[in-house]
Amino acid sequence: MKRAGVAWRGLRQRLAAIGVIAVAGVLAAPAAQAVLGGDAASVHEDQVRMKGVRRQTLALSAQTPVQVHDIALADGSGIREYVAPNGIVFAVSWRTRFKPNLASLLGQYAASYSAAASEAMKAPGIKRNVVLQRDDLVVHATAHLNSFAGMAYARSLVPAGVNVNELR
Repeated sequence: MKRAGVAWRGLRQRLAAIGVIAVAGVLAAPAAQAVLGGDAASVHEDQVRMKGVRRQTLALSAQTPVQVHDIALADGSGIREYVAPNGIVFAVSWRTRFKPNLASLLGQYAASYSAAASEAMKAPGIKRNVVLQRDDLVVHATAHLNSFAGMAYARSLVPAGVNVNELR
């Protein structure tokens, strides 16, 4: 009987140690990088996190220079991030085979997206093409079997002279 008590105490100590290590790991883990509203450095961090290949181009929209970062993923999917002249990501778009992790793509705007999506789901019918607008966030999304595409932008971050309808 004494051995069972010692074994149980040892098990409790090991479980407590594992719990402490797990909590420390969660606290020490880097947070998902917010791309929408993040700075240009978050684009590189997304490339590393997604294990993709990045290509950067410069686009002119009504004489406003905008950096366009394309991140190509191994499965043929892609994420595109638009960076304003002030270095802030003002829009993101995606074309993926699987539903993208919108919480990591939308960053600080994820809560607005979640609230708008919850409202949209209350309406009857299947949603294949949606436009969600809530607060500062606008999201256009389409979904079909193994094909997800969309774009999101923050109205207040879009540089003057940029037409969001020209972004793809």
